[in-house]
Amino acid sequence: MKRVGAKFCDVFAAPAPYRDAVLAVVGDLLEDIAVRTSSAPAVGTDTPATIDRRRGGSGANVAAAAASIGCAVRFIGRVGLDPLGAQLVADLAATGVDVRAQRVGRTGSVIVLVSADGERTMLPDRAAAIELRDVDPTWLDGVTWLHVPAYSLLSEPVGSTSLELIAAVRAAGGSLSVDVSSVAVVEEFGVRKFVSMLDAIVPDVVFANEPESALVPLGRPWITVVKRGADPVVVDIPGGSELLSVVVPPLPGVADTTGAGDSFAAGYIVATMAGGSVLDAVGYGIRQAAALLTARVARPPR
Repeated sequence: MKRVGAKFCDVFAAPAPYRDAVLAVVGDLLEDIAVRTSSAPAVGTDTPATIDRRRGGSGANVAAAAASIGCAVRFIGRVGLDPLGAQLVADLAATGVDVRAQRVGRTGSVIVLVSADGERTMLPDRAAAIELRDVDPTWLDGVTWLHVPAYSLLSEPVGSTSLELIAAVRAAGGSLSVDVSSVAVVEEFGVRKFVSMLDAIVPDVVFANEPESALVPLGRPWITVVKRGADPVVVDIPGGSELLSVVVPPLPGVADTTGAGDSFAAGYIVATMAGGSVLDAVGYGIRQAAALLTARVARPPR
């Protein structure tokens, strides 16, 4: 395995191809209800906690992070026809994202249990998010890159809808990235079925954390980027003679890791769209994840 230092060069002088690029993300826009405790919950009685409500959903997180860098981003999804859905759409739009959201049913939420070491356990109720269907074809106008979390591929009808969007973007010559997203979701769907799906759509990039990466064999015809927390990021490039291992600078005092992987994906995608190399993209992904985690340390939940 070839070990390299993360390259934190700024590739965002906005060359012409970048200015003309549009990223679309199809995914969830949900409410995250983050519950942080200093000890494991005590069964049958009280455990003091700090509770923070915020906009969440892997797709929405990637879109907002990419917009914060200056990328033109469109979010495609479904939320409920309720006050929470309206609030989440307005919040995401305020980050600079072009939000194309169907409004039907009930908006989903995720309980995020955050342990003392910053690790999280998620209890999702995706509600309207999985009901995305019959997307207006004009929502893909100008899109040059589509990002799809596996959450949007492995439930129905959103899964079939996402495959239709992938086919349309591919037919127009666009790029595709997929995030494996969840071991539990992939295992419930079927690991072999999921890998066969990836083989059929052939993404340009697949993102996974370390447990997720065990489900997707290396050596496929796409770049696989394995995020490993504080450990080096591992990258498998098709045709490469060895894996790359990119060092992650230390970041003390991590309070909550929720969304860090989405920020990494956004940084990687935007750097690639701007013409950066794989190492540029990994380095910028690391930087974007670190920025989110640092903000969480500096500004803990209310």
